[in-house]
Amino acid sequence: MKAPARRGAGGAVRRARASATRGKRSWTQDPEGRRARILGTATRIFARRGFRATRMDEIAKAAGVAEGTVYHLFVSKARLLSAVGDAYGKGFAEAAFGGVNADLHPADVGVIVRNIYRYVRESDGPLAVFLLTNDPHEGGPARDANRARMLAAIETLLRRWIGRRLVPLMDPRIAAEIHYGLVESSLRDCFLRGGGANEEAYIREVTRCLAACLGQDAR
Repeated sequence: MKAPARRGAGGAVRRARASATRGKRSWTQDPEGRRARILGTATRIFARRGFRATRMDEIAKAAGVAEGTVYHLFVSKARLLSAVGDAYGKGFAEAAFGGVNADLHPADVGVIVRNIYRYVRESDGPLAVFLLTNDPHEGGPARDANRARMLAAIETLLRRWIGRRLVPLMDPRIAAEIHYGLVESSLRDCFLRGGGANEEAYIREVTRCLAACLGQDAR
């Protein structure tokens, strides 16, 4: 003989199913919103605690989503860290070059350098330290993704200037790597080692170096 169902059990099942349906509908309606929320949460936690000390379940909890959702969107913690760096690099390039503004001229290198320093200074302090660290086990994937974004923007700009015969360069990719390396090293020395105390001096000297490479007079 079939045992009678407990009172209220059917209602609980129906409520659970309804909740799952709403969750699925919410997921399909706003996938980018969830992705952005997870990414923002991960950025804050990684910056505060570091990569190795951070768990995916705590990111999920802080973002208000299931842990499985985080894995579904980002696959792994390393991929999530890389996405953090990519998002930072996207904002970095936008701040530095205005989306690789067609109106930029090599003579504007001083403005570009100042924009770069401002962006790092106004970023959350722990995040800037995290992305500039030399520890490959902490900010490595994030730093690599940030670098890839910036290199692509610099190369695009240099190709445009070379095509217009505005700069005496021949290989835009190598030139982009050299320019980025100089700027990244200066940012690390200025903000990580020097605490930003000599920012104006760094801006001045980086501008002079880059202007010389581009055949321009530093402004």
